[in-house]
Amino acid sequence: MKKKYLIIIAIILIILITMFILFTIKNKKVINYYDNLVFEYNQKVKVSDIIQVRNNDYLDTLTLGKKNIQYKQDKNIYNIDYEVVDITPPLVLINNYYNFEIGDKDTLNKIILCADNYDKNPNCYIKGKYDFNNIGSYKLKYIAIDSSNNKTEKDFTVTIKEKNKNRKTNKKDNLNIKDVIKKYKNENTMIGIDISAWQNDIDFNKVKDENVEFVMIRIGYGYNSENKNVLDKKFYDNFNKAKEANLKIGLYFYSYAKSKKEAINQADWIVNKLNKQSIDLPIAFDFEDWQNFNTYNLSLTDLNNIAEAFMNRIEKHGYKSMLYGSYYYLENIWNTKNKNIWLAHYSSKTDYPNDYQIWQLSNSGKVNGISSDVDIDILYK
Repeated sequence: MKKKYLIIIAIILIILITMFILFTIKNKKVINYYDNLVFEYNQKVKVSDIIQVRNNDYLDTLTLGKKNIQYKQDKNIYNIDYEVVDITPPLVLINNYYNFEIGDKDTLNKIILCADNYDKNPNCYIKGKYDFNNIGSYKLKYIAIDSSNNKTEKDFTVTIKEKNKNRKTNKKDNLNIKDVIKKYKNENTMIGIDISAWQNDIDFNKVKDENVEFVMIRIGYGYNSENKNVLDKKFYDNFNKAKEANLKIGLYFYSYAKSKKEAINQADWIVNKLNKQSIDLPIAFDFEDWQNFNTYNLSLTDLNNIAEAFMNRIEKHGYKSMLYGSYYYLENIWNTKNKNIWLAHYSSKTDYPNDYQIWQLSNSGKVNGISSDVDIDILYK
């Protein structure tokens, strides 16, 4: 009898131990290690790109160095070690040749753009000697080095010549809006113009009669020297008269923003000036102050973040946003992914390889109702 009880107790113990083992196995946390991962600065990497988790967060790649993060999902712990590095050399926008006249002001540091994806102030300098007060041809080298020791070197030549007293300015040929319509108008396009106070008074009824279908109007610019946004002095006049002429309307803002805070302020300012009025086309962020960018104390990542802050704020207010830029800057500086693009490329046919919604093909257009030259645009439906 005693032996029988011992067998029963032994069976119960075996069952209990087995249940404990199964429970432990079932609830045991499995630690998964992921290390030796290296990503480029500002590379867009989701956690789900590395591990199979229900997490769409992005890894922090906006600071350089080694990092460690942990993610928990169900009974698993994921331990990720990775490093963020900067391997992109500075961007140097430079021509192969520059011609000046003796006594001209040395503007090389303004006309040569030097910027970096990470550093706000990469080490940029000209190697070689030259003298704007002495005639001659100077072979020089432009060098740019960032804090990760990535380097860009470009050779160029500066030629100083005698002053040309008989120099004539070449008169540019005007592009008549009628010729643009004949060549580019079809069921998938709209022909338009973009304007500001520079065009003075505009007769929009005559513009409409020229079969212009839309207009992008400058609402203003900022910040100015007093850190204020400035309303284009012809904005309300242009806006109201364009509406009366039944033209489709979009806007652009010429920005000098040096921070996301400024860009957001500018977007809010625009919406305030619109006073809940609807428009047909997007509001474009227009930054073109490249000759002073070397003094902005911004990285190219900073600049893109500023543009995105402006556009996100515009979208939050219920308007469509757009990024304006010329061919080169769209290709080399701006992040154009998931953005409406307004391409500036003065050519009879553009070979810009990426998507764009508006093409500004000329800045010397002639349109009846406008006394001065005007930019001409094509919108693709």
